[in-house]
Amino acid sequence: MKHINLRWHINDPVTVVHTYASADGSNWMKELTDEWKSSFLIVDSEVGRLFHHQLQSLFSTSSGLYLMDASEELKNTFTLDQIWGSMAGAGVRRDTPLIVIGGGLTCDIGAMAASTYLRGLRLMLVPTTLLSMVDACLGGKTGVNLAGVKNQVGTFHPAEMIVISPEYLDTLPEREFRNGMAEALKTALIGDPGIKTIIQEVSKAEYSSDQILEMIERCLKVKGEIVSEDLLENGSRMLLNLGHTVGHVLESASEFRLSHGESVGLGMIAEAAVAVRLGGNSNLPDEIKHFLELSGLPTEIEGIPSSEVLARLLQHDKKTRRSGRIWALPFGWGDCRLTHMTADQEEDILPQVLSILRA
Repeated sequence: MKHINLRWHINDPVTVVHTYASADGSNWMKELTDEWKSSFLIVDSEVGRLFHHQLQSLFSTSSGLYLMDASEELKNTFTLDQIWGSMAGAGVRRDTPLIVIGGGLTCDIGAMAASTYLRGLRLMLVPTTLLSMVDACLGGKTGVNLAGVKNQVGTFHPAEMIVISPEYLDTLPEREFRNGMAEALKTALIGDPGIKTIIQEVSKAEYSSDQILEMIERCLKVKGEIVSEDLLENGSRMLLNLGHTVGHVLESASEFRLSHGESVGLGMIAEAAVAVRLGGNSNLPDEIKHFLELSGLPTEIEGIPSSEVLARLLQHDKKTRRSGRIWALPFGWGDCRLTHMTADQEEDILPQVLSILRA
């Protein structure tokens, strides 16, 4: 077992990341201290079904359990209200910790419940998807969708502890695994180009858990260093939105038929093309396509949002300001820059750039 300590600048809490090899993946439950053993649990229902035997000891000592389906249609305030009601029914107190077990969606809404119920509970996250392990579990962002738009309501609430156990990836559907590869590629673009080599290896038919753990740890190191300097996303943390400005538009416009990782991958191609228009590496869009194809991710789509839909959905982007939007644009590997664009600039550039995604 390995431990990664990451210190935050808000009230100086510490997030401790525990990583386990597949052979001893369930050991994290045996090593829980007494203070975590009467936690309230929020668990992805499919994870609960597949790992019921392994999780039984945790279920039996919990103060309550909420099983939820990991569906974007359920990532809303109605589900959040149901979770609050279940916590109230279980008698959750201010000193009752919360453990969330599931993918990025489950961790997002579970962490939001932890941040809001009784104005904040201690939180442990156990991510069970590759996307959540390499990215979503770390950084303290919580959120739910509103009016069909991604993560419009949320808080910042860093987990006190994160457990990374690759055994959960053994049952992960292939499409979900690919989603995580998109976020790993995003991290390679932002701060560690060496992750590309691991992506090439992991994209092959056979790979080792050591390779997966190395990729996860390197991704979390990049993200941790950025977030520890800017937890509340007032500056450099916005770099982590690379691929997400266009990606969230595509995801919402598809009514979530496109997965998050697929949307982010397409978003990275488009945003690299925007950077080319501003002087970036002209080879980068094709290089991103190459790694997406290696990972089995789409590089083009049938339906491109109209200019009207694009403008409407961009207005909901969290980086929107009165004077325009701040974009995280990749000018090269390890060279991502926060770039302000006005609405007029976007209207001029984006329709042409998005055309490169058209099948």
